[in-house]
Amino acid sequence: MANCPELRKIAKARLKSAETLMSVNDWHGAAYMLGYVLECALKAATCKVLHLVTYPENTKNDKINSYFMTHRFEQLLIVSGLENIFSSRGPKEAWENWSDFTLKYPGEWPAMRYDAKTVWNKLTVEGLHQNLTEPMHGILTVIKERKKW
Repeated sequence: MANCPELRKIAKARLKSAETLMSVNDWHGAAYMLGYVLECALKAATCKVLHLVTYPENTKNDKINSYFMTHRFEQLLIVSGLENIFSSRGPKEAWENWSDFTLKYPGEWPAMRYDAKTVWNKLTVEGLHQNLTEPMHGILTVIKERKKW
């Protein structure tokens, strides 16, 4: 699995991919990439907070795997040490960005690759992008400010 700098680099690259897809009105592809961005950012934060050389993968220890081997944003938020920031106890705007973003991706969000029923539109995807990148309280902005990645 990737280390912290690699996960950061992947998150940034997938953000550019999402923006490219948005520019050609591929809303489903962009939404998928934006979910990928958040997952990589949270995994990078986890590496930084826990001083891990690489993000754990298939450790052959079910207890460890149950914490780390997930795509669930809420679980990744907890292991990243950022739960207090993106909760109702944290800054209101950060909490709102987190809530607005994650409500669109229930459960194991990568399953959306196989979901032909959900229709993503410009307004929704641009909102997701804003939730991540808003200069003051966007999810990525807050993670960077807290020096968690």
